[in-house]
Amino acid sequence: MEAREQLIHLVKIQDLARTMRANNAVIEHAPARIDEIEGRFRDRNTEYVAVKDRFDELEADVKTRNLELETLMASRKKYSEDLMQVQNQREYSAILKEIDEVKAKINEHEEVVLSSMEEIETLKEEIASMGAHISVERKKVAEETGEVEAAVKKAEAEVARCTQEREQLEADLPANLVGILRRVESQRQGTFLVEVVDGTCQACYVRVRPQVYQEIKAASKLHACGSCRRYLFHAPSIRPALEESAPAADLSTSTVEAMNDPQV
Repeated sequence: MEAREQLIHLVKIQDLARTMRANNAVIEHAPARIDEIEGRFRDRNTEYVAVKDRFDELEADVKTRNLELETLMASRKKYSEDLMQVQNQREYSAILKEIDEVKAKINEHEEVVLSSMEEIETLKEEIASMGAHISVERKKVAEETGEVEAAVKKAEAEVARCTQEREQLEADLPANLVGILRRVESQRQGTFLVEVVDGTCQACYVRVRPQVYQEIKAASKLHACGSCRRYLFHAPSIRPALEESAPAADLSTSTVEAMNDPQV
């Protein structure tokens, strides 16, 4: 395989690598995104549960106090009947004391029940309003989570496609060249190929020797930047051949645009 053909392969592989990185990022960030979506719902639901728990607590307390009030009312009635049958002042005073204690407990329960009923009515409105919002929020969470999961499936499919295409392209290249580009790729944050413009590497902005630049423009030989070690190419020189080999997708344009500002 001639140098020009190898270079075209490298451009396509770089484009596939970019696509794989973008889709892997979608997959990698999906759990955090889902946790963020569910976290918003958990916060809202916690508030709703707190209000509902308070409502249930008050209702249970009112029910208990009403039962106790029935018992106290019965006790007061009995004491009042007993008062009519006392034989001496000591018994009379003792029953009056019991009646006063029962009345105090009745007043306490009635005041608490009245206050609780007012709060219960307020909480009913809050629960109804918050419940409606929770229902909407739950539906929204399901939709957003579904969108993230769909994006992950799409990204996984793209990664699988790109991996297969890259393997096919690399199979046509010399093993030592594949090994070098993979090493540079890992060392240079995914970018192993960069454009040369006016004799300057667009990654590290180091100038190449004139003779080397002419060979890069002619695509007659593969060259790596002496500074950043990335392979170099001249876009105008190989674009026609690249477009001819892949007319359905302008890989060279997307790759050139992405590599004009690589992370060094």
